[in-house]
Amino acid sequence: MEEATRPLLAWVAGIEEFTGLESYPTRVAEAAANLVEAGLTVRAVSRALADANDALTVRLLGLAEVRLGPPPCPYVWLILGSGGRREEALHSDQDNAVAYAEAGAGSYFAALADLTVAGLAEAGLPRCPGGYVATRWRYPLAEWERKFRGWVQVPEAQALVEAEVLLDFRPIHGELSAAPLDRILRSGGDRPRLEVQMARAAVTFDPPLGLFGRIRTRHSRLDLKRAGIAGIVLLARFYALAAGSTVRPTEERLAAAADGGTLSRHSAGRLVAAYRLLAELRLREQIRQFRIGGPPTNYIRLESLSVEQRRALTDALRVVRDLQQVTARNYHTDAVS
Repeated sequence: MEEATRPLLAWVAGIEEFTGLESYPTRVAEAAANLVEAGLTVRAVSRALADANDALTVRLLGLAEVRLGPPPCPYVWLILGSGGRREEALHSDQDNAVAYAEAGAGSYFAALADLTVAGLAEAGLPRCPGGYVATRWRYPLAEWERKFRGWVQVPEAQALVEAEVLLDFRPIHGELSAAPLDRILRSGGDRPRLEVQMARAAVTFDPPLGLFGRIRTRHSRLDLKRAGIAGIVLLARFYALAAGSTVRPTEERLAAAADGGTLSRHSAGRLVAAYRLLAELRLREQIRQFRIGGPPTNYIRLESLSVEQRRALTDALRVVRDLQQVTARNYHTDAVS
């Protein structure tokens, strides 16, 4: 793996300005294709992509600190969403946030966020359409703690919509510890109201299965993320947190849920298998799209799959649907809050 990613990481290490970054997506896609051809698992490839994005972000933060001067207080840069889980694909935007120690340092970190977020966008990592970027999500650590306590102790449906991406935070740069936020999350794992609200979120993305379990598509295309990947991510996050675990990667969350007894080992194993299949189909399709000169997307055409692949895909989506239905029944997600 190091051999395939070494040229990419060397290029990142050599960045000296916030310009000339537009070749990054091509370099990343080439590295991903080489890793797949070398026989690496999708999980390993996704983590390699996350490592590359981390290295790019840290490099840009270093350049921003040189331009702005030393930070006035300790801070921590957080990666959110799929990056926080180290489950990157080729169709990823940037999700990030920043926490800092002193409330009066906001103007510095506003400028730091502006430079870094713009640099990442220049490098082909567009700003999250939902606005989960550090130009908006930047607060003193004490304010972050207040927000996390609100999500855990008085969970409201709309607030948890915002929290979903932020709950996957992972620190990658800075001297400030984000451990207080993890402690707050662990304290809320057994709160019934939080569980119900997170269970509702976990059953939001219905797999597109129609009559007789057939896959419904739009213009013969299936969005693999919305169809199944997002549902598995949400289920894993919910059941792991209910077990008191704050691990981030989806497969590790499912293992933690099984260990903690919130999810049976059989169900956890089926979800892991479904997740791996969906992630592999997406990554291979994204590499194919890159090679023919198109932008990588989350979509796949069913006619491009073999009969066996379509059958396996249908089975994977049924696994997601079945556990969503069990979750909805067990946690009464249709009840009025």
